[in-house]
Amino acid sequence: MAITKDGGIRPLTVIIPLILSIAGFVLAMIAIFAGTGSQQQALEDYHLIAINMSDFGHDLIPTSTSSGSQPSSTSSLWDDLQGAITDQLNDIIGDIADELSKELGISQWYSLHVMTACEGNFAPNATSQGAWYNTTNCTAQSPGVHLNLTALIQKELSAGPLKLNASKLPIPSKIQEAIDYLNSFLLATFTLYALGAGLSGLSFLSSIVALTLSRRSPNPITPAVSAINITLTALATLALALASAIATAIAKKGVQEINDAGDGVGISAVEGSKLMVVSWVAFAVMLAATAFWGLACWVPRRRGRRGLVVVEGEKGSGGRGGGLLGRLRRR
Repeated sequence: MAITKDGGIRPLTVIIPLILSIAGFVLAMIAIFAGTGSQQQALEDYHLIAINMSDFGHDLIPTSTSSGSQPSSTSSLWDDLQGAITDQLNDIIGDIADELSKELGISQWYSLHVMTACEGNFAPNATSQGAWYNTTNCTAQSPGVHLNLTALIQKELSAGPLKLNASKLPIPSKIQEAIDYLNSFLLATFTLYALGAGLSGLSFLSSIVALTLSRRSPNPITPAVSAINITLTALATLALALASAIATAIAKKGVQEINDAGDGVGISAVEGSKLMVVSWVAFAVMLAATAFWGLACWVPRRRGRRGLVVVEGEKGSGGRGGGLLGRLRRR
């Protein structure tokens, strides 16, 4: 950090927290608005979790090795499916990973963001290496969005090409319970991200004010300016730390429970690693901005305490030195 001769902070160094604050603001906004509006496709990867349904129902399709045998856990659904899909098996079996979801009328994946829930298919297909999320639909953005996967799947199956009896679907109740657990934290997560973004934006504006004042004052970074910015950046750091911690914890727990419950029916989930990276980097840059303003407040005071002070003096005309003797030292 650049120090002036009088112990202050050089005005142009304010550019450092200015850049850090705008970075924290932008990253927090990405976390909030991923999966909304025009960013549905571009920022789909920045989800909290994504649920993979591309393998759902594969155990219902007889193969050359199974000879039409059915797992006992899905026998009730098989009774409903057998008559409806017999004529279509030859078309499905060749590329089952991509075609089965189309025949059932459901999407291959469903994702949960901070403000929206989305769905779509894998492109170019579910089995391709490096397949990406092709979004087909998202809910309207709303703080505290609620995803009911069971109801959504049942609705899509009932309206799908096979008109299946969705009431007998083998979707474990624990999967929806895990999603409900995530749903219960979304409003708090949104609120913390919004606070972090707002306070980062205010810190950015405060840094601009300090930089503007540098044209009129050789050292605009007064203790008052430092105190204001420390407060803003510290609160932003705290909000983003809590938001990141909550998002990370609920995503990990939700994914683990969905994978455990859905292992037997072809349902799996992954956490949004890109969202976690964005979230924690936003926290890190605001922590760095807080450290800058803390140093800006501490350095001048420390240098002031080390300045020259008069410690003692003597009067008299008959002394060895005569007149007033003063000794100076640095503490």
